Amino acid sequence: MKTRILASAVLAICTSVPAYAGTLALLPAQATDMVPATLRARSAPAPTGMVAAHASQVRIEPLPIRVSWALPHDSPVQSVTRPFTRSSREYWMDVSASALQRGVQLPLSAPGAIIRLSPSDPASGRLQPTRVRLQLGRQSLNLAQASSQLADTRSLHAAGMDVPQASMVFKLKPALGSGLATLQAPGASGHYVVHVFEPQSPFTVTAQANRDDLLLGGDVHVQVSMHDADKAAPLAAVGGFLRAPDGTTTTLTYQRQADGSFSTDAQPKHIPATPGLWEVHSFSAGLDSAGNEVRRDTTTVFAAAVPTARFSGIARTARATDHGIDIALGVTVQSASRFAASAVLYGRAADGQMVPAAFAQSAAMLRPGNRQLVLHFDPASIAGVSAPYELHDLRLQDQPAVSLVERQALALRFDTP
Repeated sequence: MKTRILASAVLAICTSVPAYAGTLALLPAQATDMVPATLRARSAPAPTGMVAAHASQVRIEPLPIRVSWALPHDSPVQSVTRPFTRSSREYWMDVSASALQRGVQLPLSAPGAIIRLSPSDPASGRLQPTRVRLQLGRQSLNLAQASSQLADTRSLHAAGMDVPQASMVFKLKPALGSGLATLQAPGASGHYVVHVFEPQSPFTVTAQANRDDLLLGGDVHVQVSMHDADKAAPLAAVGGFLRAPDGTTTTLTYQRQADGSFSTDAQPKHIPATPGLWEVHSFSAGLDSAGNEVRRDTTTVFAAAVPTARFSGIARTARATDHGIDIALGVTVQSASRFAASAVLYGRAADGQMVPAAFAQSAAMLRPGNRQLVLHFDPASIAGVSAPYELHDLRLQDQPAVSLVERQALALRFDTP
């Protein structure tokens, strides 16, 4: 991590706050922190006034805002974020009408699989359960015969499931067992998505990212591993892609690891104007003890941002006029936008332990150059704690871009201003 450049102009920021008693440097960043080494200008101007987002109009507030509130002393803040992870017992297939007419093979690792069949064109692709057949082992049955439960789109929507029109979901009878099934629909037309979920299967696949956010130029390391119940199982193959918030995709290359898992490094090449999370979609195949295929798809997500601003490294503390605490944070801005600083103040409790006392946030429109944001902790929010103080979970957000541009788990230690 490059050393911050502390411009002398930061020490002379002009604001209407009390005289500051202490000028301090932020603590060095740790390995789990996210601190920009260099700043980059946004490729498109920051949105102002009314902007479109998710088919609605969102107004960018031009006025500065400061808030703070007390926190329970017995609820420590999780300053180091944990990446999203979820174990998968499911997989998807995109199939053509001709493939479905011939028969699509579905590996099933456990009885009682739940299968969803959705056409791309609900008008021409609608199928009747009696005209869809499933072959498993020596048994060839239509869906009414093979299913213990069968639901159409209307009943799925009534149950709160958001599925495409003309979809059908069926749960296979447990007595059919598992193995390589063949799903066939002679009347298929267009394209279909087949979703297989195996709730009773002992086989799960997890895609674990090493971080949940990054700055443009960085990458996320993703490890894909399979488990048979509580023990690791090797994977045979893994492929996948990186999906940007605007829907564009980049194919990823996965490398086999010595423990039987696979890994890949996902690196955004640019940040689109569309806000949202990046998704790493991984498609994997393994084998059970009998050599039968186990198929799984899994997804992990992360946020990525253009580092349009950063904390300068200078913080100044003062006793506020209302007897609360003000912390002025220098901010170096590359692209004009509305930025928000937030943090949790820790203080010493009566028993001598450091405990979370209050959360504060400050947001304002900032022009390029050396600026500042002031966190104000009001007297009520810090009642019950005293010096020394610590500033935890310090964050800087570019609000119109819906992006986090800096995060530090422990940023400052100071005594009474």
